[in-house]
Amino acid sequence: MKLFECEGKKLFEKYDIAIANGWLWNEVSADAVYPLIAKSQVLTGGRGKAGAIVKVNDRSQLEQTVTTLLNKEVRGHKVSHVYLEEKIDYEKELYLAIIIDRNRKAPVLIASNKGGIDIENVPDQDLLTIPVNPLIGIQPFMMRKVAAFLKLESDKISAIISKIWNVFNGEKAELVEINPLFMKSNGELIAGDAKVILDSHEKRVSFPDFLPRASGGFEERCSKLGAVGVELDGDIVVITSGAGLGMATFDLVCSKNKTVRALVDLGGHVIHDIEAAEKLIEEVKKLNPKGIFFNFYFQVASCKVMATAIASKLGGGPFPVVVRMRGIEEAESATMLSQYSNIYSTQDLQTACEIITKELGGKTGVHHH
Repeated sequence: MKLFECEGKKLFEKYDIAIANGWLWNEVSADAVYPLIAKSQVLTGGRGKAGAIVKVNDRSQLEQTVTTLLNKEVRGHKVSHVYLEEKIDYEKELYLAIIIDRNRKAPVLIASNKGGIDIENVPDQDLLTIPVNPLIGIQPFMMRKVAAFLKLESDKISAIISKIWNVFNGEKAELVEINPLFMKSNGELIAGDAKVILDSHEKRVSFPDFLPRASGGFEERCSKLGAVGVELDGDIVVITSGAGLGMATFDLVCSKNKTVRALVDLGGHVIHDIEAAEKLIEEVKKLNPKGIFFNFYFQVASCKVMATAIASKLGGGPFPVVVRMRGIEEAESATMLSQYSNIYSTQDLQTACEIITKELGGKTGVHHH
């Protein structure tokens, strides 16, 4: 379960991690010190690029700014809450996170002095990654390593690392990320953002006051079209026929050091109905992926339905599309797709993987779930 930033910050407060003074839009204190930063609360990244984080210079601008933001969408997510925070004057932006590494099945501590940008875009030499034994937790030598890597005094960074670990452990999280972690000129560290994903299987006792979730996210819109969609944070959308094939394809894409933006299992209705297939592709395009990989095998349906939808909605588009299809009318479908320079069609999975490695954008690196 992803938390909104303001929920993550509430958790941070509980664990004594410093944050700026902040309020939900309908609770802004009369004593608030302007300028404030108005931040749209959505369960996806890319807020800055979408113009969903705005400076409010004085109280007179407050209402207008909030109204504008509440009418926005970020990557297909409707903004239903706005959080306002006092502006922090900082000297440096750092990055600190603990994330479950799916391959190692264990937590990893990640630190970088390149905070404030998408971690997927940070070059590997600027990232420090330390695997953590979940039974022993974070050790002093790890903190010293991070302090040396970030060129900071050990005690300040150690304190915040222990606190992040306490959030991660105490709240049964899959990800606790502070990006940016602001460092003020006096060396004080303040969490500029809070990205927290909690394990959905855990029974929640400690944190009852979650904000209402906006309906109509990507998952919900897919299910209306008869498909199953799961949104992640990477670059490439994987669309398959059948959940087993989906997971296998997902692992394959990750093994090529690519990250997945969403996973879609087509389901019966979509593969027989061109209009539904086109609508589904429209939903996928709202996620702004860097590429799409279709991997389907139809026993009964014709490949032509999907191929027609792919051609009409993605042909000649700005990003590469790899289509690996087997089934009825696969040859005609491949011919139809071959006229578009951004669509690569093949029957062979190995070839598809090679094309993905070569053509599909996105940095390799740690996968955010």
